[in-house]
Amino acid sequence: MRVINSSVSVILLCAAVTGCSAASEEQPKQGGSGNNGGVTEGSTADVQALFTSEGEHPEEAIVQLIVEAKSSLDIAVYSISYEPIVTAIIDAAERGVQVRLITDQGHAEEKGKQKKALKMIREAGVPIKVNAHEGKMHLKMLIADQSRVEAGSMNYLESSAQENDDVVLIIKDAAVAAKFEKTFSHLWDDADRFTDWKG
Repeated sequence: MRVINSSVSVILLCAAVTGCSAASEEQPKQGGSGNNGGVTEGSTADVQALFTSEGEHPEEAIVQLIVEAKSSLDIAVYSISYEPIVTAIIDAAERGVQVRLITDQGHAEEKGKQKKALKMIREAGVPIKVNAHEGKMHLKMLIADQSRVEAGSMNYLESSAQENDDVVLIIKDAAVAAKFEKTFSHLWDDADRFTDWKG
């Protein structure tokens, strides 16, 4: 596990959250209405980057975030079937955490392991939505208690944990979490683009 220094964290967060260029000179120097939730110089965000290729086990950090959640978990992930993460989500729902899950419709219907995992999660009382639009629901992100974020390239699969080259960012920052939460809620509430998963 690596703790990213503040200048690198600004670049990573800026790219991950707002899609801006690290070299851009147009970004506001400090927060304000024009910042749109981006992270600026002087941010105190706590960011960790974990790489599968470095043996840093980002999947364990994802499980830990889920285990530590006390009130809410909002998850949008393209593929999900990795048993420790699925079990942690079910356990969270059963202990009273409000969990919502968005995933990709194609994977939900075509991948047997994913379909089985989703059925187990739904049986634990978790509402699940899938994309109704033509594109993929390709996000990989989790917001815990509206204060901690996991994002990166990693799907919640055994192959991602054991074979792929993936990175996960764990971001502990209320402003960044609010940006992710706002985006998740927009997706969740968009009845034209997302529908309940029927299984």
